[in-house]
Order: sequence, then C-alpha cells, then structure tokens
Amino acid sequence: MRLAPALALLVLLPRAALAAPPTPPCGGQVPVPAYAPAASAPAVATWSAAELHGVALAPCLGWTGESRLIVAVAATFRSTLTADQLLQRLAAVSAYPSVKYWSATRQAWRPLASQAAVLATPDGTATRSDPSADDLKVGREITYTEHGELAVTTHRLRVVELSADRVMVTVENTRPIRILVVTAFEPGALQLATFIDRAGPDLWNLYEITRVGAASSAMTADHRASYANRLDAIRRYLADLPTDRDPPLMPR
Repeated sequence: MRLAPALALLVLLPRAALAAPPTPPCGGQVPVPAYAPAASAPAVATWSAAELHGVALAPCLGWTGESRLIVAVAATFRSTLTADQLLQRLAAVSAYPSVKYWSATRQAWRPLASQAAVLATPDGTATRSDPSADDLKVGREITYTEHGELAVTTHRLRVVELSADRVMVTVENTRPIRILVVTAFEPGALQLATFIDRAGPDLWNLYEITRVGAASSAMTADHRASYANRLDAIRRYLADLPTDRDPPLMPR
C-alpha cells in the first residue's frame, strides 16, 4: 500500500522528468547515452521538444533556448591516429561526398553532400583546400559549405578543446537553410558537437550530439533517424570503416 502514492506520482510526472537528459562528456560527467563497446553498434538516444522543455543543457555546449529535437550517438572505436589527426580528418570536408549515410526517407545510402569545401572568403565566392593542422588550433574557426540534395548550406566549425587525449568541436549553420520556399533552419538553429576522448592505446570514445533549435520549421523534428544516421556516418568515417555498411544504425 505504501507504494501507491509513489506510483501515482510517477504517473503524473511528465516524461521529461523521468528520462535522463542528454549529457555529453563535459567536466567528468558520465555521458547519456553511455558509450557502446568497441566493435558494437553505437548507442543512440533521441529527445523530443516535450522531453527537453525546461531542461538545462550542458554549459560546455553553449546552447541556449528551447529545442525541437536532440539526437546523440555514443561509441568506442579503434584507430592508430592521434587526436590531431582525428581532428584533421573530421575537418576534411572535401571528403564528405565520399561518406555515405542511410537516408531513412529514401531508404537508400546517400552521400553526406554532393560537394563540400572550406570557404576562403566571407562572402563564399571562393573556396580553398581542407584545413591543415596549423589551422585547427583551439579557438580557431573555419566556415564551409555543403551542397545537399535539397539545399546548399553554410556552417562554422570551431575547435573548442584539443589535447593529446581529447578533441571537442562544435558546428552550426551560419546562414538560413531553405528547402524549396520554406526556411527550415534559421542561423544557429542546427547545431552539432563532437567529443573524441582517448579510452586506451589506439582506442577512442566518441560522443556526437546534434540539436534542432526552436528557430526551425516544425518539419525538421520529424527525421530523427536521418540525424542519427548522419552522426553514425561520421563515426564510421573517423574509424576508417565502410560508411555504407549494413545494417544502418536507424533503418526507419
């Protein structure tokens, strides 16, 4: 009988109060979702606007305001690359057309972009080669463009942390993303953070989290599988695995 009040309280609590919030590995925090073991499929978690309402996100992300959707992927992978080399690989956006993700909408493997390049000028009229190691220091930013199937997008990549054992990078769109006549994302409404932490000799933990902010169209929150599959494509790319290997992380 003593359990009845507690059970009644659980029924009345909103789901957001019961579910663990998205937790990146900042300041020694245990990540949510937790890292999946090496050679296993990544752990993936998603949170809706209702689950995120009023939830304070980790300060290290620098994300404020309400969110429509958050998707996070946590994995462990093996690589002989150093942290600097993994960062350089991540920032080599010209390779993105060769990186495949599973489009849950089209039910097919598709490239992350048909074209991608670092912008050499603020107006985007000229491009340059991928960033060198000297370009990728803490506090440095690069702006790059991607040509997708439905839109051309512009993003800013910022190196937040870099050491022999840790990398943190954030990315956000710097211009509106329009699909046909609809503005899908206002500037800064599509955000991504990537954490790479050494877990042992030639072993790395990877945590990727993407956020659809409130300054976006309602339709943008309907494609959580594609967001997760894009994150998994980057994981496979960093781990030097075939990016179109079946099965996809989230088929639908």
